[in-house]
Amino acid sequence: MKAKKAKKAKKILHQRFTFTPEEIDKAAVFVRLATENFGISKKTALRLQLSVEEVLLTWKETPGMAEEYTIEITSRWRRVNLSLRAEGISCNPMSVEADEEYGSGALGRTLLENLGMTLFWQYQNGCNVVSCSLTKEQKLSQLSQVLFTAVLALIVGTAAMFLPAIWGDTLLNTLVDPLFHTFLGMFSCIVGPLMFLSMIWGIVNIGDAKLLGTIGKKLILRFIAISTVFSAVCMGGALLVFQPQFSGGQSSMAVLQSVVEMILDIIPGNAVEPFVNGNTLQILFMSVVIGVVIILLKDRMQEMITIVEQSNAIVQLILGAVSSMIPFFIFLSVLRLMLQGTLTESAAGLLRAILLCVCLSAVEIIAETLSLIKQGISPLKAIKLYGTAFFVALTTASSAATIPVMMDTCRKKLGVDEKFANFSLPFGSVVFMPHAANLFVVVPLFAACIYEVELTVGSVILCILNAVILSIAAPPIPGGALSCYTLMFLQLGIPLEAVSLAAAANIVLDFTATCGNCHALMVQVTHAAKKLDMMDGEVLRRSLDT
Repeated sequence: MKAKKAKKAKKILHQRFTFTPEEIDKAAVFVRLATENFGISKKTALRLQLSVEEVLLTWKETPGMAEEYTIEITSRWRRVNLSLRAEGISCNPMSVEADEEYGSGALGRTLLENLGMTLFWQYQNGCNVVSCSLTKEQKLSQLSQVLFTAVLALIVGTAAMFLPAIWGDTLLNTLVDPLFHTFLGMFSCIVGPLMFLSMIWGIVNIGDAKLLGTIGKKLILRFIAISTVFSAVCMGGALLVFQPQFSGGQSSMAVLQSVVEMILDIIPGNAVEPFVNGNTLQILFMSVVIGVVIILLKDRMQEMITIVEQSNAIVQLILGAVSSMIPFFIFLSVLRLMLQGTLTESAAGLLRAILLCVCLSAVEIIAETLSLIKQGISPLKAIKLYGTAFFVALTTASSAATIPVMMDTCRKKLGVDEKFANFSLPFGSVVFMPHAANLFVVVPLFAACIYEVELTVGSVILCILNAVILSIAAPPIPGGALSCYTLMFLQLGIPLEAVSLAAAANIVLDFTATCGNCHALMVQVTHAAKKLDMMDGEVLRRSLDT
C-alpha cells in the first residue's frame, strides 16, 4: 500500500532511451502507461503511444541524430505534460510539404495543438523537442458537475430563505457577491487579450496562402456567411419574442445616425480603451491593423509571430484553468439570484430565452439535415450517420472531445477525403460555431429586456456583428461561450450582473450549442467535400445500404 501511494504521489517521470527498435517500442509503451497512471483516458493514451512511436521512428531514420533521447512526463494542475528531447540536427517529425490547396499543414497542426490533441515541435540549442499538454480525465462529466452545482445552489438558497433576512444579506454581501465579481473580473481580464491575440494569429495565417491554402479560404468564407445568416435570423426571432425598447424613435434619420455612430466608433481613442470597455469591433480593428502589418513585413516579423502564437497559447491555457471553475461560478450565479430574490422574478423570461435558443437551434439542425437530401442522405439515414458525434457533443459540451468521432464518421462512413477531413474538422471546430452565435444574439437581448436597457438599430446590427465575431473567437471548451458575455454586455451597456442570468441559461445552452455546432460543421464538410470532388461515393453508398 505504501509503495502504491508513493508511486501515485510521484508527479515527474524522467527516463532515457536509445534509438533501437526494442527501445522505441519500450519508450512508446512507457508513455502510454505513465499517462494512464496520471489520469489520461486509455483511448487518448493509446493514440499518444502511436504518435510517439512515429516521432521516434522518424528521428531514428534521420542522419545526424544523437544515439539517445529523453522522455519527461509531468503532472500539474489537472494537466499532463509530455516532452521528448533528442540532440542532433534540426528535424521536425510533423513537417508537411507545402500544398497549394491545403497550405503547409502548420495551421491545422496549430489548431489541434490549441485543442491539446497533437504534438508540438521546436528546435532549441541543438536539441529537437516534441511536446504536448493533455487534460486529465474527469470522474464526473461537465454536465454532471454543472447540474450538481445548480441543484446544490437551489438547495442552499432555499435553506437561506428560512433564515433571518439579515443572515441572507450578510452571506450575499460579504461572500457571494465578492466572489461573483472576482470571477467576472478574471473573465474580463482574459477574454479581451485572448480574442485580440487569436485574431492577429488567425489574420496572419489566413493572409498567408502557404499556411491556409485555397481550400481553407473557401471554407472560412462559407463558415462566416452561414454564421451571419444564422445570427440575422435569430435576431429577427429574438426581436419578435422579447420586443425590447428602442431609443431615439424609428425615423430614418435616427437609424442612419445610429449606424454612422457604430461605424465611427470602430476606431479606438487609444490602445487600452477597447480592452477596458470590452469593445469587440475596436479589438477587431486593432487586430486587423496589426495582422496586416505583420503580413506586409513577414520576413522581418518571424519573432513577433512566434511571440503572438506563444502568448495566445498562454492565455488559452489560463482561460482553460478558469473555465474548469465554471461549475463553481454556476453555483455562485444561481445562489446569488436566489439570495437577491430575482430568480423567481426572472425565471419566466429565462425559460423563454432558453426555449427560444433551443427552438432556433432545432430549426437550424432540421434545416441542415434536410439539406443533406441533395447528397442522397435521407433524414433517417442522417440520424444514423451523424448521431454518434451529435450525442458526444451534447453530453460533453466540448468540440475538442468530439473531433475524433467526427473524423471517424467523415472518413469511414461518409467517404470524405482523409486529408480534407483532417484539415477542415479541426479548422471548423475553432472558427465555425453558428449555434454559439445564436446564444450571443438571444441572451443579450433577453438581458437588455430584464434590465430595461434601450437599444438602437445600430446596437442591433452591432449585436449581430459581435455574435459572428465572438462565435469565431470563443474558445471551444466547456464554458467557453460564457467568457464572451462580459464583452457583449459591456459594449451594449448591459450591467455585468446580467452574467449571472447568462450563466443560468448557459447550463443548458452550452450543451445544445455545442452539439448544434458539431452537426452544422459535419454537414458543411459533407457539402464542401462533395462540391470539391473529395468524397468517395462508394463508401457513402455502403453506409447508406447498411
